Amino acid sequence: MLTALFRSSSRRLASRSFLNREFATTPGSRAKEELDDLFLPLVAVVGRPNVGKSALFNRLVGKREALVHNTPEGHVTRDYKEGLARLSDLRFKVVDTSGLEPSAAAGTIQARATALTTGVLNQSTLALFLVDAREGVLGQDADLAKWLRKNCAIPVLLAANKAERRGASGSSGVEAALTDATRLGFGDPIAISAKTGEGMTELYAALQPVLDEHQSFHKQQAQEDEEGKERAVQLAIMGLPNVGKSTLANYLLGRERSMTGPEPGLTRDAVHGRVAWEGRDIDLIDTAGWMRRNRLHNYDESGGAVAEQTLQQGQRSMHMAAVVVLLVNAEDVRDRGAGVSKRELALASDVIKEGRALLIVANKLDACSDNERSAVMERIHSQFQASTSEVAALPLHGLSAKTGEGAQDLLPAAMQLYDTWNKRLTTSRLNNWREKVTFWR
Repeated sequence: MLTALFRSSSRRLASRSFLNREFATTPGSRAKEELDDLFLPLVAVVGRPNVGKSALFNRLVGKREALVHNTPEGHVTRDYKEGLARLSDLRFKVVDTSGLEPSAAAGTIQARATALTTGVLNQSTLALFLVDAREGVLGQDADLAKWLRKNCAIPVLLAANKAERRGASGSSGVEAALTDATRLGFGDPIAISAKTGEGMTELYAALQPVLDEHQSFHKQQAQEDEEGKERAVQLAIMGLPNVGKSTLANYLLGRERSMTGPEPGLTRDAVHGRVAWEGRDIDLIDTAGWMRRNRLHNYDESGGAVAEQTLQQGQRSMHMAAVVVLLVNAEDVRDRGAGVSKRELALASDVIKEGRALLIVANKLDACSDNERSAVMERIHSQFQASTSEVAALPLHGLSAKTGEGAQDLLPAAMQLYDTWNKRLTTSRLNNWREKVTFWR
């Protein structure tokens, strides 16, 4: 039965024009009649490491958002990544989670990642459990299936990835693995290939009943809230590794959205989260630590390939943001003779050249005494101001993301900066300013 189902889908998907026309995935920005993002159903893609979760995520959102690299001994995805997906007329949110290892030792990166994924599942509409059709069902898959049955209260849909057709016969050669996957206890698996797009018809058919039920329930409320809604402000938190970006993002969101810890380079994907402030929506982007391009090979186990993608994501986050919060470690500035690093000054300059509103934030002030705080803040301000002379008054804010001291005032400061940055001037005022500049020359 599974073989017949797969061959049937293969005939339909043999034509690339059909794939592009009927089941192409797009980023998801559509007309007002569609559901607001907050009311869309949420699909969590889960599975052991290296089964192709990030590749499927990228296909569903229609662009390369999640980092993808073959790292048999490691994990590319650590935090979870959320995006807007479209599969024909289905529109939903999809989450790319870290490779689940429920038996990981307490306190390890993977144990913390599993805890984050558990939180995602509690908020999701459906879990898409991915296995590798080429490798077959492994012990890790069976353990994860047992864990899902115990900890997951939402529907679980099983899919076997990497089942693309090969050879002149057009056979995938994974029929035995598909049959074996039924012992996981989630029914017959859907044979798909995130790489080639095969199997998207069957994936659509399996997702549709669950997602349509969710959408019909929330559609009326979403349509009522759509009217008069202001677009969310994009705010990116940037800085060097280990300055507290994820800790600050978690504080502002009021939950553990990003994984935190002492390990350098813990954040790899740009992590998004939405927070409401005085009736206005703000999309927070927790970016990975800003790295030196000539030292990317030191940052991961793949010789710098993942780090290169991480750096490119950081650049895209800067480009998309309206406001960039540049986080500086006040403790390092206090202890370092040179004060602010050249990389931080260069990053500030890049943000300004990109035309974004820049807010300098000194973090970890809880590690400094009162006298040290004044000296550190003055030093940070003077160094950034000297290196960005094109900005008349560069705003500076001090806080401790760990204790919350001063952090409650960050969003008001950022939104005040945004309103100034977003202010529209009339043509007459611009002409008057130009005449004054011309006169004084």
